[in-house]
Amino acid sequence: MSARVQLIGKAEFLAALRTLPEELAKEGQVIVEAHAAEHARATVALYQQHQKTGRLAGGVTTKQEYSRASRAAIVRTRAPHAWIFDNGTRKRQTRKGANRGVMPARPESERFIPRAIRARERMTRALIDLVRRAGFEVTA
Repeated sequence: MSARVQLIGKAEFLAALRTLPEELAKEGQVIVEAHAAEHARATVALYQQHQKTGRLAGGVTTKQEYSRASRAAIVRTRAPHAWIFDNGTRKRQTRKGANRGVMPARPESERFIPRAIRARERMTRALIDLVRRAGFEVTA
């Protein structure tokens, strides 16, 4: 006897993940944590290349959230100037007229959000591989 479930879209895929056995959920948790840790490590390494004070790298945090139905990891950069580091600035001056110059935007490959999106895509592929190994057929 065989069973077939067809999921169309990411939301349906994520809902199906919530019904997996505990063993697969634990393996999924390892995948989620590993991808989050790698993204955080790469972000810290990138920030360390381009800073003097350490505030950018020191602002990178990772938070895990668990429930029976889900596993999540959130990587954030809490440095107040992280947005400026990624997106740059236009010509700036103080109120007294002192020139503060222009900070160029980082290349797309070095910006936090696009890198986070790519990391999430790699994690999703790893989770798809997990459920395929468990005997599910997934077309993505």
